[in-house]
Order: sequence, then C-alpha cells, then structure tokens
Amino acid sequence: MELTKRYYSISEVAQMFEMNISKLRFWEEQFPTLQPKRDRAGDRKYTQDDIKHLKEIVELVDGQGYTIEGAKKALEGKKKKKNTNQAVIDKLIEVKSFMTFLRDSLEKSENGELNEEDEID
Repeated sequence: MELTKRYYSISEVAQMFEMNISKLRFWEEQFPTLQPKRDRAGDRKYTQDDIKHLKEIVELVDGQGYTIEGAKKALEGKKKKKNTNQAVIDKLIEVKSFMTFLRDSLEKSENGELNEEDEID
C-alpha cells in the first residue's frame, strides 16, 4: 500500500483496510492514539502517520488475534520501549559530544594552541 496523498478520507481508509467505516469510528473510540484530524465540515482526514498507526492496530487485532485491550497494552509497551531507546540515544549523543570536545582539546594542546578558556575542568 503506497501512500501518495497528504490526507485521506475515512471512506478511502476503510477501503484500504477492507473494513466498514463504522469499524474505523469504533476503533477511534477504543484507541485514543488514533485521532485523525477533521476539516471544517467535521469530516475525518487521515494522515500517513494515522494510517501507519491504524495498520499496527489492524495487524495486532485482526492479524495476531489480540483483544482490543491486549492491543492497547502492546502499543503502550512499544511506546515505552521507544522512549527508553531514545533516552539511550540521547545519552550516547552527549557522550559523543564530550569525546569530540576532548579530542579537539588534545589536538590543540599538542599543537600548542590551548588557551586558558579551552582548558578542561
């Protein structure tokens, strides 16, 4: 399924997933993370991210046989894991930045370019 448009109507999304519109509306109630934007007329407009999220839900519920509560917990667990991974990535970026600073300071020191404000505390 290649997504080429910026927004999709509820009928287009229902057709993509071969389900009826009422099921999509029901899942919006059950999964608070699935909240498509609405236009001025109140019609739902699904973004590509909404559709990717819906695809995860469909895979869990219809593909793997999860209950709705089970799918909610699985998605929540995935989000927590993602947040944990981000914390590790942030720390690694911080360490890399410090190591780069140390390397640059050592190179300046070797070349006799080290100023008082460049000194390592």
